[in-house]
Amino acid sequence: MPIVLRCTAKLLKRLRQPAKPPEPPPSANPLGEWYADVDFIDREPFVVMLNAATGAGMVLPGRAQDLRQLHLSAGQQFFKLLSHYGFDLDQPRVTAELLAWGEPPIYAKTRDRSLLGSLRRVKEDSWIHFAYQNRSLPEAAARQWVSLFSHPSLPVHPRIRSKTHQPIDLVRACLLPAAEIVELSARRGKH
Repeated sequence: MPIVLRCTAKLLKRLRQPAKPPEPPPSANPLGEWYADVDFIDREPFVVMLNAATGAGMVLPGRAQDLRQLHLSAGQQFFKLLSHYGFDLDQPRVTAELLAWGEPPIYAKTRDRSLLGSLRRVKEDSWIHFAYQNRSLPEAAARQWVSLFSHPSLPVHPRIRSKTHQPIDLVRACLLPAAEIVELSARRGKH
């Protein structure tokens, strides 16, 4: 089953999709739906994606030719991010999420204002990265995985007593079995 990619009206127009596409069935990939928007820096378009369940993001090129293969670029960047953060790529749920990016997504319109606010923050963080760091899209995305994400649907974080989490921890919880998460936490010195 393809990934559901909920796009802003601006991105749906650039993708040449209807302004009000039909509502898709629930996403069957392990991380669920993704949200996406397009923006520009120095007239160069870039696409920002945000996973609805974890807040994990991606920052991808957004020219017309890039949009035709958006799912493949997203799959490649997601693979690089997982590798960068030491995920076991042979885990079944990790593999399933990567395979889901192998086919074009189902485009839908956005429907969660809280996620749109988080998507806007990822866009702003990307601008800052481009302006003061460098133009590397994967590095802009990698920084976002260790920032903070908050959503009303998330559980209260046990240490900070709010619904704020790091996306990387939420991705681990979704993609890795509990035994693997305990092992990774023990290696990092957390109990």
